[in-house]
Amino acid sequence: MELSKKDREAIAQLAKSSDAQKLMELLQKQSGQVRQAAQAAAGGDPAQLMAMMDQLMHSREGAELVDRIGSQARQAGLE
Repeated sequence: MELSKKDREAIAQLAKSSDAQKLMELLQKQSGQVRQAAQAAAGGDPAQLMAMMDQLMHSREGAELVDRIGSQARQAGLE
């Protein structure tokens, strides 16, 4: 699926948001292996990334951040 210029700009803005930055900090604290997990997922093995996200979603702060980022994405027209 090809993203429109508007969608790419909205995603870039979300990635720069303070909530996205806090989410990355939480992921790095939990594992320190974010880049490695993302590369494995891009290569077809999402298990490590899924485990990190599962652990994150079971924390109050992580779940709240993901909910806020999801709301921001919906407001930007991304779904």
